[in-house]
Amino acid sequence: MLNTIANLAIPVIMLFIVVYGKYKKVDIYEAFVVGAVDGLKTAWNILPYIIGIFLAIGIFKSGRGIEMLEFIFAPVANLLNIPKELIGLIIMKPISGSGALGMYSELAQRVSVDSLLEKMGATIVGASETVFYTMAIYYGSQKIKKTRHTLICAMLSHFAGVIASVYICYLLFG
Repeated sequence: MLNTIANLAIPVIMLFIVVYGKYKKVDIYEAFVVGAVDGLKTAWNILPYIIGIFLAIGIFKSGRGIEMLEFIFAPVANLLNIPKELIGLIIMKPISGSGALGMYSELAQRVSVDSLLEKMGATIVGASETVFYTMAIYYGSQKIKKTRHTLICAMLSHFAGVIASVYICYLLFG
């Protein structure tokens, strides 16, 4: 039943858009073409920022940057009662969602799927954002140079989400 609904969802949505567009007397094809052109322009404008962020992630990961930051932040994590196995994931998540997902997968294989540590990792991945990637895309597409307080606030919210994830998992599963 659910499979049938999922298979019909996109065609029904597309049909709704066409019918609604005709009802509102909108040239649907022209609107689609204009939107596609605008989308390509935006993609072209943000391409350098995407390349830059992926290049930085590659250099960071291959240059043992994660290991150095894990060593630096281990005392803070210990003070906050955050397991040291999560430090790399906490550092990677604001930089790269796919990198964090890869680190989470490795963690889940190492510690078993139903462990407290795995649940903390899964909650951290779900409760935080890829701050640097998102800022590069949005600010890059709008050519905003001065981000003011965005980075500080975004990183504070990331760490608040991490701390909340860890302690809620301690409360619920520990």
